[in-house]
Formats: sequence, C-alpha cells, structure tokens
Amino acid sequence: MRGVAFFFLILSVFVFSQHLRIALDEDYAPFSFYDESGNLAGISVDFWKLFSEKTGIEVELVPVKWQLAQQMVLEKKVDAIDQIFKTPEREEFLSFSKPVFEMRSCVFFRKDLPVKTFSDLSSYVVGALRGEGMVDVLLRKNPDVRFEFFDNYSSMMEALKKREISVFLGDDVVARYYLSKEGLLSDFLTLHLETNYLHVAVLKGNESILETVNSGLSLVSEDERNEIIRRYIPLIVVTPPWLMKVVFYGSVLFSTALGISLAFVYLLRRKVEEKTLQLKLKNEELKAQNEEIEALYQEVSANQEEIERLYSEIRELNDRFRHSIKELSKLVFIEDTSKFASELAEIIRDLIGAKSVKVVLDDQVIGEASGETFEISHSKESHGYVVIEGDLDEDEREVLQAFLNIVSAIHTYIEMVRKEKKLHRDIVRTWVRALEYYDYYTKGHSEEVAYYAVEIGKMFNVDGEKLEKLYWAGLLHDIGKIYVPQVILNKTDKLNESEFDVVKIHPVKGYELVREIDGFEDVALWIRHHHERWDGKGYPDGLKGEEIEFEARILCVADSYQAMRSDRPYKKGKTVEESIQELLRNAGRQFDPVIVKKFVEFLRKGGDLGTGHQG
Repeated sequence: MRGVAFFFLILSVFVFSQHLRIALDEDYAPFSFYDESGNLAGISVDFWKLFSEKTGIEVELVPVKWQLAQQMVLEKKVDAIDQIFKTPEREEFLSFSKPVFEMRSCVFFRKDLPVKTFSDLSSYVVGALRGEGMVDVLLRKNPDVRFEFFDNYSSMMEALKKREISVFLGDDVVARYYLSKEGLLSDFLTLHLETNYLHVAVLKGNESILETVNSGLSLVSEDERNEIIRRYIPLIVVTPPWLMKVVFYGSVLFSTALGISLAFVYLLRRKVEEKTLQLKLKNEELKAQNEEIEALYQEVSANQEEIERLYSEIRELNDRFRHSIKELSKLVFIEDTSKFASELAEIIRDLIGAKSVKVVLDDQVIGEASGETFEISHSKESHGYVVIEGDLDEDEREVLQAFLNIVSAIHTYIEMVRKEKKLHRDIVRTWVRALEYYDYYTKGHSEEVAYYAVEIGKMFNVDGEKLEKLYWAGLLHDIGKIYVPQVILNKTDKLNESEFDVVKIHPVKGYELVREIDGFEDVALWIRHHHERWDGKGYPDGLKGEEIEFEARILCVADSYQAMRSDRPYKKGKTVEESIQELLRNAGRQFDPVIVKKFVEFLRKGGDLGTGHQG
C-alpha cells in the first residue's frame, strides 16, 4: 500500500505543482500558535515539515484567522485548509482528505469528584467554549447539565485554577495541552463523549490536489503522528482508586486459582511420571524376554488405555474446576447467607459430581447428605461445614478443601462489608441522639423530617440507594446545630438578628461533619443546601431554583412543614390545613412549586403524621 501511495504521489507531483499553500488557524493551540520567540509552532507545523520531508513537496503554511482561512480557500488564494472538521454544510463546497488526527470530545472532571457517568454531572456547573457543538451532544445524554460559557481555553483554565468550576467540556488533545501548561493534567479524569477527526480540505473540483495530499498522508505512519502530539502533550496515566481495589482482589483470586491449578498440574505430572515409569519397565522386560513379547504388548496397550482414561478424567475435572472458579466470583456480591449457601452447594455439585451436598453456613442449612465432612474456616474461625455424599479420591479432596478456603475468605469479606454498613448506621443514629440531648426542641423532629422526605422521594420515583440516603439526610439535616450554643437553641422567645446569624451556620457545619462519612458526600451537599430558597434568598450559598440539588429541595419542604406543625414556646403549631396554605403561599418563592404540589396532594390524602410535639 505504501508503494502504491508513493507511485501516485510521484505521478501527481509531476502532473501538478510541487508547491502547496495551506491555510491554518494561527490561534489553535496546540496545533498552531506563535511561540515565545514569535515563530509559528505546533503539531500542524511539525506534521507538515514531516510531510514535506517524506514527499519532497514544498509546503507553505499561511497562518490566518480561522474565518479568513476558509475564505482564502474559496477565493483560491491557498490550495487547502488544514485541521478542519467534516460537516454536511462544509461538504457542499469542500472535498476532504482522509483523517489526519483523531479528536475525542470529552468531559474532564477533577478526580476527587464522585463522577462515574454522565448522569452524575447534574450536581456541577460544566465549563464550555461559547459556540461549542458538543454542548448539544452532552445535553442529549443528560438534559439537567448546567453550563458556564467561556470565550477561550485560557479563560476557562483560569476558572479551573480558581476552582470556580471543577468540570469542563473540551477536545481531548487541546484540553490536555492547556491542562499540561497549567500543571493540572494529573488532577483530571475524563468521560468520553464523541470521536471526530481532523482533515485537510480543498475546494470542490481540486481533486488532483486532494489526491496529492492523500498520497502524502499515507506515507506518515500513526506512530509518527502520535510522536508529534507527544512533543506538546505529555502522556499521563491516572489509575482511579477503585481500579486498584479491583486489581488487588482480582490478583488475590487469580493467585489462589493459579496456585490450585499448579498443584493440580503437579499431581497430574506425578501420575504421568508413574505411568511412564511403568511403561519403561514393561518395555525393558519385552527386550529381555522375547518369548513374552505378545503378552507384554497387550499389557502396554492396556496401560496406554488407562493413561488415556486418566487424562480424560483429569481434563474433565480441570474443566469443572475452572467453571467453578468463575461461578465462585459471583458469590462476592451475595449478602444473603441462605442464597450464598444455596449457590455454593450447586457449585460444589458441578465441581466434583457429588450425588448430594449439604451446606451448613452460620445459621443456614441447605440440602441433605451423609458422608465425608469438610470445614469452611478462615484464620482458625469456623463458618460452617460441607457434607459430601459419595466416595472422593485424594485429588478431589485436596481440590475441594482449597476451594472451600477461597469460599471462607469471600464469606469473611462479605461479613466485614455488612458490619461496616451497620457501623455507619449506628454512627448516624448516635449523632441524632446526641443532638436531641443537646437541643431539646429537635427531639423527634429529625425522624419526622426523614419520614416526610422519603415519602416525597417516593412520589418522584426515587428508589434504591438514593432513597435510603434521603432518609439519612433527613435524620442528619440539623446535626450542625451542635456547634450552636444551647442558650440560643433553647431560647424561649424569638431570636434576634445576631442570634439568628449564629444559627445559620448549622447547615455548613453539618456538611463538614457528614462529608467525612465514606459514601455520604452527596448527603453532605443536601444537608448544606436544605435552607436554600427557590428565589435565591436562602443560605448559606444563595443558590436559586434548580441550582439547588433536588434532594435538598425535598428536605427544605419536609423540614419547613414539620416546623409549621410543631409547637414552640413562642408559637402554637399550625393545623394541617394552615400548614398547607403556608406551603402554597411560598411555592415558587421559598419552595420548589412542583414538590409542594405533590406534597400537598399527599397531605390531603391523610399523609400527615398527626403530631403536635415540641420540636
């Protein structure tokens, strides 16, 4: 292919000019820009130098403003325009070369943010260049994304350094160039949005020039193009923390499986050596005793059949073992002990072909069997045992015991995870009780707010882990009040302005406490913003409308309604209808009107808890 391309290149050089004038954008770093000495530099400059060296064609680069570059092609003042995206509109008057460089459009985010998919971007403001075409592509993936637009990459980098934004949309090569200049490249991870390609374009009808360009492009290898890019953009590989955990646990399982496999191969090798030795002895007897040749020959044949049968059995056991290891990895995600034991029994049946298997794990008993017993234990701690009905040979016993050692380690890991989750819940409940002792008027308040918050969440089809977190957010939304003096919290008349300013620190303090709980970073943000108002007059950050997290808007409605219904020393709690009217009056000002509408329907159907406690 290189030879054919070079042939057409030579042909086109003689037929057409050996000089190409190519227009390029003079302000498109890192592809083209003026360096500190005022010289034109960049990826495109280096690329066309290499192109010229390989083809012998003189290339004159004409750096101009982008709009002027396109106009010069139309006026035939240049032969081609460099580094341009192919679009249906441009194809009406331009012809495009084969791709020169791949350009991936990505969302860049700081690696300490809890972002895994495009749906996680709803909580952040995304920076983008004004007129960026990929904005519409991102909105199709997540219509809730909010943008802040910039005139150029330099101003967007300034906003990143000042941490005014932590997420932005950009072309991979260009964005990594600017991040590298600012020393920020290692701080960011990406979500791939779309892949496009940069081309060289000529005016329609100039197919001879296009053929010359395409022939020359064929002579520049992919490795050479990547080397040019790496001159301007360092290659940094950032390994996310979760990947390290996956690699660690995967390495443990793989090492264990490999050890067992090696032991299995060793046993196989021993058996083969034993059988081979027997065959050698038989052959020596054949040589020594010609009269027994026929008999010995029959014996050798029988031994060969035995070896083949043995090989077949071992291969079958090895296949079953590999399949069982694969099924074993699924047990890591089963928390229910009964289901865990049931799946384990099925895997063991497949592994050794047992007629019946009985599994006793913790307080669960699965199956019935009488026969040999094998312990399920880890670090001298027994979790249960397995009973196998039927005769097992020594190899099967060793494989089964090694297999159960892995099972025990997995079960221990699941128990540790379960205990860690319970510890988190206990810590949260302890904090709530501590707040109730500290502030008398919050007693019972948090539980009711959590109840209302969950019910509102259900109305909007919030479920799973997020609904559970909404419950914990309701319990903890006032935890920051432990930083407010009791003399203010328990004051029997209305607070003055300075006292109220002290009370207003509690969402921030609650945020600072809760974000220290692993996995509760989003809950901490909801707590910080549960006193923000729909009209932007809330605190502490003055957020407005949908800038406020949806869950924080739910907490605001639930918290306010519970406060309306509760008695205080300086006011009597409102009735349900009075509280409903208060919600409706403030819908669109203090509260999200859509949430208020759903919640009022819920209350009028009897959803109120009917309390009137001091709180």
